Amino acid sequence: MTWLYGILGLIFMVIIHEFGHFIVAKILGVGVERFSIGFGPVLFKVKPKKTEYALSLVLLGGYVKLKGESEEENVEDESDAFYAQPLWKRFLIVLAGPMFNIFSAIIFMMIAYHIGVNSLAPKVGKVLPNSEAQRIGLQKGDTIVAINNIKINTWREMSKIIKSHPGKPVLLKINRNGRILILKAVPQGKTITDLLGYKRYVGLLGILPSGDEIVVKYGLAKSVGLGFEKTVYITKVTIIGIVRLIEHAIPSSSIGGPIMIVDIAGKAAEAGIGAFLIFIAIISINLGLLNLLPIPVLDGGHLMFYTVEAIKGKPVSRRTQENFQKIGIAILLALMIFAFFNDFRRYGVTKYVENKIEHVR
Repeated sequence: MTWLYGILGLIFMVIIHEFGHFIVAKILGVGVERFSIGFGPVLFKVKPKKTEYALSLVLLGGYVKLKGESEEENVEDESDAFYAQPLWKRFLIVLAGPMFNIFSAIIFMMIAYHIGVNSLAPKVGKVLPNSEAQRIGLQKGDTIVAINNIKINTWREMSKIIKSHPGKPVLLKINRNGRILILKAVPQGKTITDLLGYKRYVGLLGILPSGDEIVVKYGLAKSVGLGFEKTVYITKVTIIGIVRLIEHAIPSSSIGGPIMIVDIAGKAAEAGIGAFLIFIAIISINLGLLNLLPIPVLDGGHLMFYTVEAIKGKPVSRRTQENFQKIGIAILLALMIFAFFNDFRRYGVTKYVENKIEHVR
C-alpha cells in the first residue's frame, strides 16, 4: 500500500503540472490535441471533443500535445496553432506548468495544517550527560510547555527558540507529572552543519525527544498563512539547495529519483494525510523549480529561447534549438541515471528526505 500511495502521489503531481499547461492553453485559445499522463504506449484514451485524454504505460511523467507546436507541422487552421500565437501567450502557456506546481503546494500545505499534522511532542526522552539540561535538572518525561512565556506546541518550536539563544538565558516552563516548574537555562553554543551545508552557531540544551507525537491543527486563516509561509520557505530552501549542490557543499548522494519519491511518499502516507500532503507539496515545489532550469527540453529551456526572442525581436533558429535540445537531453539522461543509481544504492535509507519533511512539519 505504501508504494501505491507513492505512485498515486507521483501521478498526481504530474497531472497538476500538465494541467497547468493544458488549462492556460485552453483559456488563451490554443488547441490541445492530447493530454497524456505517462509516456510510451497508450493504455487508455478517450476523445470527447477536440482533445484526446490518454493514460500511457510509463508513469514517470506526462505531456500536453498542443496544436501546431512547431512550424513544421501541417496545420490547416493556424488561428489556434501554438506557433502562430504571440510571444506572451507562448510564454504563459509554458510557464503555467511549473507555476501550477508551486501554487498547488500552497493548497496542500494549507489543507495539511488545517486537518492536522503529526509532530514530535516537546517531551524529553533523554538528558545528555554534561549538558545544560543536566545542570538545571531536566528529567526524562518533562514536557516543555513554554519558553520565555512563548507557548510551545511541538519539539520543532522548542528547538527553534533554543537554537536562536546560544549563550543567552531562557526561562523554561516545565510540566513534570502535572507540576509546573520554572527553570532558567543558558543553551550551550555549538557550531553545526545544517542540511544545506552551512555552518551555524546555535544553542543546545542537550536533550533528545521522547518520540511521542501530537496532532497540531490550525484554524482556516492561520492555515492559509502557513500555506503561503511554508511554500515560500521551501521554495527558497530548494533554490539554495540547488546552488549548494552545484557548489558541492551538499553531497550529490542526496539526489533522489522516482524510487525514492515513491518510497518516501508511501511512508509519509502512513504517518497521516497531513504528512503526506506536506511531502507532496515539497516534491511539487521541487518539480516546478527544476522545470524552470534553463535546460533545453525542460520548460525553463523553452522560456530561455522565448526570452532571447523577446530581446532579439525574432525567434531562435530551429537548428540552434535542436542542437541545444540534444545537449539538454544528454544532461537529463545523465541526471536520471545518476538519480536512479542513488536510489538503488540507498534504497530503504531515506533519513535525508525524512529530515526535510520533519524540518517543515
